[in-house]
Amino acid sequence: MTVPLYVQIRRGIEAKIRSGALPPGARLPTEMDLSAQYGVSRATAQRVLNDLAEAGLAIRRRRHGTFVADVMRQINLLNFVTPAAAAKGVPGRHEVVSARIVRAADAVLSLPGASADTAVVELVRRKLDVREEPHSVERHVVLFAAAPDLMNENLEELVTLPYLQRRGVPVDSIRLYLDPVVLDEDDALLLHCETGTPALIRRRELRADDGSTVEVVTTLVRPGTAEFFLELPAPAV
Repeated sequence: MTVPLYVQIRRGIEAKIRSGALPPGARLPTEMDLSAQYGVSRATAQRVLNDLAEAGLAIRRRRHGTFVADVMRQINLLNFVTPAAAAKGVPGRHEVVSARIVRAADAVLSLPGASADTAVVELVRRKLDVREEPHSVERHVVLFAAAPDLMNENLEELVTLPYLQRRGVPVDSIRLYLDPVVLDEDDALLLHCETGTPALIRRRELRADDGSTVEVVTTLVRPGTAEFFLELPAPAV
């Protein structure tokens, strides 16, 4: 029995989604793209994308496109400390909640080793996914002496680790923490959750070769939207 072409096309896309070749948030081909690639009608291409959406594998957004669904994002914690992976980030966009230069004592996060009057740059952003739904809240506190021009950067697109490395800041080590918390009123509002909901914060510290801390950044991911994991090669026998 011959499998209809639209089913063959759909299965091919499904296989890429399930293998991770098309990760959550990735943009799928448009109806026009599918029509040209497979030589099918616009109606057939539309059926392929609609079938994927009905199966929960894709999300169709009017005038924006079709994206791989993100029911439960799996996040490799190693990506949080790897510049190349961190630069890719989660698909979506940032909203800047606040950005200012303040004393370390007044910053939203404590910068280990910094005296109370040390100048720091404080940046708070909210990440929205491809569906324009809240994904996470990020808070950065960066030593001003290491990044005096940070406020002149495109703060919506900024990835601080590669930025600091481009500036020649001697980042010697990266330490990662996981802190269990419950959402306070401000974070619950930003993430569209209930106050008091249990959550997990990833906290990263960048340390210079003299042991001082250059940056502290926390990422509070919306509860129920992600699973965190570490995957390492098995040791040789």
